[in-house]
Amino acid sequence: MRRHPLVGAVLSAVIPGAGQLYAGDPYRAAIVFSPAVLVVTGLYSFADRGTIGMGELLVQPAFLSGLLAANAAVLVWRIAAAVDAYLILSRGNRRSPVFAVALITILGVLALPQIVGWVYGARAIAALNTVFVASPPVIEDPGPIVVDPVFTTSLDNVRHPAFVDIPDVDPRSSRNMIFREGVGDPDAIAALGDIYAPATPFAPFVPVEERVDTDRLTILLVGGDAGPGRDGLRTDSMNVVTIDLDTGAVAMFGLPRNLKEVPLPRHLRGSFVRYEQRVRERDLRDADFDGYPDAWVDRDGDEIPDEPPFVSCRCFPEMLNKVHQKTYDWTRTYPNEVDPGLAALRDVVSHLLDIEIDYYFMVEMAGFVRTIDALGGVDVYVDEPYHVMVSAPEEGQPKAKINVEPGMNRLSGLEALAYSRWRIGSSDYDRMGRQRCVVKAAVTQADTLTLVQTLPELLDLMEQYVTTDIPVSFLPDLVRIAGTIDYDNIATVGLTPPRYSAGRTPGKYPIPNVSRMRAKVQDVIENGVVAQSSTGASECDPAPPEE
Repeated sequence: MRRHPLVGAVLSAVIPGAGQLYAGDPYRAAIVFSPAVLVVTGLYSFADRGTIGMGELLVQPAFLSGLLAANAAVLVWRIAAAVDAYLILSRGNRRSPVFAVALITILGVLALPQIVGWVYGARAIAALNTVFVASPPVIEDPGPIVVDPVFTTSLDNVRHPAFVDIPDVDPRSSRNMIFREGVGDPDAIAALGDIYAPATPFAPFVPVEERVDTDRLTILLVGGDAGPGRDGLRTDSMNVVTIDLDTGAVAMFGLPRNLKEVPLPRHLRGSFVRYEQRVRERDLRDADFDGYPDAWVDRDGDEIPDEPPFVSCRCFPEMLNKVHQKTYDWTRTYPNEVDPGLAALRDVVSHLLDIEIDYYFMVEMAGFVRTIDALGGVDVYVDEPYHVMVSAPEEGQPKAKINVEPGMNRLSGLEALAYSRWRIGSSDYDRMGRQRCVVKAAVTQADTLTLVQTLPELLDLMEQYVTTDIPVSFLPDLVRIAGTIDYDNIATVGLTPPRYSAGRTPGKYPIPNVSRMRAKVQDVIENGVVAQSSTGASECDPAPPEE
C-alpha cells in the first residue's frame, strides 16, 4: 500500500517519530522520538510541583525565558521530524509543488499553538518586568530622609508644603514666577529639572529579606478613583492587609478616606505646617455672621474675638485620601520609590496603625472591573436590594450599574464596581464595608489554578492599571504565601467613626482615635476573626435570622 508523504508529515508533527514509523523505518523513528523523553520528564517534573509550585515558577522571568527557549526547541524538533518524514515517503517520487505548499500550511497550523504560547510567554515576561520592580542594587545607607526644600506644584496646583517661605501661587497661574528665567530664584530655576524627574524604577534600597517580617507580610492595598470627570487620582479605598505567615490568618483593616488630622511619622512632621495653616483658615466657620470665625474667643476683654496663636498638630490637615495627591512628586524625599506618593501614604498609615507595612499595591477602577471579569465574576452576599448606577470607570465606557435582590449574587466587574462605590442613601463607611467584602470574596474565590490559567490576562491588566513596589524577585514567595492563606480565617475591620474617631474638625470631618485604632489592630492580629466584631461574626456574612 502506498503511503502518502503528507500523512507521514502530519503524524511526525503531532508525535515526532510517528511519521518515520508510518514509513516503515522503526530505527529512525526511535531516534527522532528520543527527545520526547526529555520533554515528558520536564512536563512531569513541572506538574509534580503542584499548583503552588507551578505558580512559583510561572512568575519568574528567568524561568519563563527558559520555557520560551524550550518551546522554540520543541517547535524546531517537530518541524524537522515532519519534514524528514515527508522526504522519506516522497523519496523516488516526483515532489509536487502543491504538496510542498500543503506541507507548509499544515506545519503552520500545527505550530500555531506553540507560537501563541511563545507570544503569551514573552508578553508575560515584559509585564512582570514592567509592573514589578527590579531587585535593587547594593546601596549604602543614605541616612535619614530629608524633605524636599523646594517649591513644586501638585495635581491641583497646591505648592509643596515643605517649603515655607514662598507666597501662595496666584490662582490665575499654574506656575509661580519663582521658576521664570530672569525673574525667579536661580536655585529654584536650577532645581526645576529635579522636581519633575521621574522616580527611580527600583525597589527601596533595603533588601527584600530585611523589609519583610519573617512572621508577617503586610501590604497597603489602595484603590484609585481616576476616571472621567475626576480631578486626578485620589486613593478613595485604603485597606491594610496583613498575613500571618505561620498560620495563614489574614486581617484587613479599612481606613476612611475622609479622616483628617492624621498624625505624621517623625520624618514628615514638619512637612505640612504652612499647608495646615491654609486648611484651618479655609475650614473656619462664621455661623453667626459677626465677621469673626466662631472658634475665635475674646481673650483681652475688648468684645472682639481674637485670633488664637497657631500651634501645628504635626498632622496631615486634609483628608487622608489626598496624601498621595500632595506627595506624588516628592522624588527627593523618596528617591528610590516607584511612586513617592504611595510611599508617603504607606508611611502615614503605618504610623497611624503602628504596624510595619512591607509593600504598597494600587489598582485603578478600570483595572478592578476588568480583573473581576477575568476571574469570572465574584459571589457576594447582598443584604438589601441594589438598583443603582455610578460613573464609568473609563472614558467611553458605559456606566456601572447593578440590579440585584438580597441574597448571594454573582457580580460582574461593572456590577461589583457599582456595588462597591454606591453611597447615596447610605454612607462612606457602609461603602467601605462593601468594598472590603468584595475584596475578601475575590481573594477567597480565586483559587491558585484560576490565577495560573488567567495569568497572562491578569499581567496585562496589571501593566495598565497597577502601581506597586513589590520586587519581581519576591513573586515566588508571594505565590507560596497566597497558597497558605486560611480562607476561613480572614478578618475584616472598618476603623470608622464614631468608635474610632476622637472628635471632629470645624468642617465636621472625623479625627482618628489613634490609641483605639492601634489597640484594635493588635487585638485582631493576636486573636484573629473572633476579635473582628463584638460577636466574632464577619461584616460580610449573612445576618442571622431574627427569632
